[in-house]
Amino acid sequence: MITGYTLLTTVKFGLIIGLIVSALVGLSVSERTEIGDLSDVLMMKETNSSISNERMYTESLARNVFFNLRQILICSMFGVGIFGVIGNILIILVYMRLGFSETIHTSYLALAISDVLSVLCVIWIAICNTPLINLLLNRLQIVTELNHFARLTGGTLHVAFSKTTALITAWISTERCLCVVFPIKVKNIITRTVNTCVLVIIFIIGCGPIMLTYVTIRSEWRVDPLQNQTRFFLFVNAMDKEQTLLNRVPHFLYDVAYPVVSWVVVIVNTAVLISKLKQSANWRKQHLNFPTTSATQRITSGRTNRVTKTTIIVASIFIACTLPISIAMISQVFLPEFSPVGKFRDLFMLNVWLVFLLSEVNSSVNIIVFTIMGAKFRSALLQMLCRR
Repeated sequence: MITGYTLLTTVKFGLIIGLIVSALVGLSVSERTEIGDLSDVLMMKETNSSISNERMYTESLARNVFFNLRQILICSMFGVGIFGVIGNILIILVYMRLGFSETIHTSYLALAISDVLSVLCVIWIAICNTPLINLLLNRLQIVTELNHFARLTGGTLHVAFSKTTALITAWISTERCLCVVFPIKVKNIITRTVNTCVLVIIFIIGCGPIMLTYVTIRSEWRVDPLQNQTRFFLFVNAMDKEQTLLNRVPHFLYDVAYPVVSWVVVIVNTAVLISKLKQSANWRKQHLNFPTTSATQRITSGRTNRVTKTTIIVASIFIACTLPISIAMISQVFLPEFSPVGKFRDLFMLNVWLVFLLSEVNSSVNIIVFTIMGAKFRSALLQMLCRR
C-alpha cells in the first residue's frame, strides 16, 4: 500500500507541476500574424484578397494547433520527467542494495544513471521555455538567444546521455544474447570486470565527443548602449573553419554512427532473443514433466527466461521510442524543407518536442518493467519503501 500510494503521489505531483509550467509557457509565448498595410489590401483584387485571407486563416489555425500540441507535450514532459527521475533513483538504490554479483545488475545500474541524467536534461529544456529563465537571464545580465541557451545547456547534453543510453541498451541486449546462445562459454568471457570496463568505455565514447560541441561557444562582456550597462553576451561562433570541422565530429557520431549501430545491434539481438525464447518454451513443454529434469534446472531455466523477457521488453521500448527520430532523419534526406528553417518548420519543431518526450519515456519506464518482471528487484524495492 505504501508503494502504490508513493508512486501515485509522485505522478500527481509531477502532473500538477507540469500544468503550472505549461500555463507559464502559454503566457510567455504569443504568436501573432502581422496584417499588411490597409492601402495595399484595398488595392488587391477581390479574388486574390479572399485567397490571401483564407491562406492567412489556415496558417493561423495550423499555428494554433501546433502551439497547443506543443503545450501538451511540454506539460507531459514535466510529469513524465519527475516520475522518471524518482524511478531511476529507486533503480540505482535497489541495485546497490542487491549487489553486483551478477553482471546484469551492473548494466542496469549504468542504464539508470544514464537515464536519470537524460531525463534531467529534458526537464531543463522544458524549464527553458518558461518566463522564469528569461527573468533569471535578465537578472544575471546575460544576453543570448533563448533557443541557443536551451540547446547548449540542455539539448546538447541530452543528446550525449540519450545516445549513451542507446549504446548501453545495445550492450545489454548483446550480453543477454550471448548468454542465451553460449550459456557456458560467455560466463568465462564476460566477467564482472569485463562488463564494468565495457560500461565505462561506453560512457566515455558516449559523453566524450560532446565536449567538441562547446568549442564553438564564445562569451564576452560588452557595453549595452540601450541599457547603459556592461552585460555578458553568450553566442555561438560558426565562422571559424577549424571549429566547424571539430563540430562535425560529434554531429556524425550522434546523428549517424551511434543511432545506426545501436538500432542494428538492438534489433538483431532482440530477434535472436525472441527466437531463443520460443525454443526454450517448446523445450520446457517437452521436458517439464520428465523425471530427469530437476527442480534446480526448472528454476534456472525460469529465471533465465525472465531476464531474457526483461531485456526484450527494454529493447522493444527503446526501438518504439526512437522510431520518430529515425523517421525524422530519413525525412530530412528526402524532404529538405523538413528543417528548423524550412517550409515545414512547425511540423519539424513539433517532432522535436515529441522526440524529447519519447526519449524521456524510454528513460523513465524501466522502474515499471523491473518491478513487474524481477522478483528480487520487486522484493528489494518493497523492503526499501516500506522500511520505517
